[in-house]
Amino acid sequence: MILSLKNIVYTHKKNKVTVLDDVTVDFSPGKVYGILGKSGVGKTTLLALIAGMDTVDSGAIFFKNQNLENINRDKYRQQEIGTVFQQYNVLPNETAMTTLKLCTLNSCTQGIDRLYEALKKVGINQKMANQKIKKLSVANQQRVYLAKAIINNPELILMDDPVESLNELSLKMVMEYIRIYAKNENKCIIICSQSKAIAEHVDELWGLNGGKLSFIKDNIEKGKL
Repeated sequence: MILSLKNIVYTHKKNKVTVLDDVTVDFSPGKVYGILGKSGVGKTTLLALIAGMDTVDSGAIFFKNQNLENINRDKYRQQEIGTVFQQYNVLPNETAMTTLKLCTLNSCTQGIDRLYEALKKVGINQKMANQKIKKLSVANQQRVYLAKAIINNPELILMDDPVESLNELSLKMVMEYIRIYAKNENKCIIICSQSKAIAEHVDELWGLNGGKLSFIKDNIEKGKL
């Protein structure tokens, strides 16, 4: 297991609502996990806790058998995980190339060819790589966000509703890339979404409701992937 959540509980500080209640789950490398849930059930909170952006009230989160409480969180976020949150933290007036350059400055030196190759892997050609992000289609913007998330070769990738603005064809293309990437690079990818459209594109599907995380189905067992 690369990531384990053990009996975690989290209550919002302001409204005192417990959004995660005794959640226990293990995540393995080489697999894509989908977590379904309606708006407000705690999906973003769950990813924020895994990303080390907040702390649990009780229970523990382990990354490679180390408690997040004992890990250097800045280093963890820079080197071990990649994130695609709803507020994507990109500059729409910048190009995809500039975006990748900015997010690699503090971790490792990337050659120009290396950045182009990262974008090419997600379906962004050289012409699109040098256009302003806001000029790209929604599907291609999603591909840029993906490239940003994986550019530093993280072990764990967290995605918060990355598919809600994609049409069926674009969704299939983006999710197919995610699935192949997880398998070929032995990475763990966790996708939280309101959309049931992700159900057939993940290895394991879970549901979050009423603070509880429940297993729904395993597509590998059904031979769908």
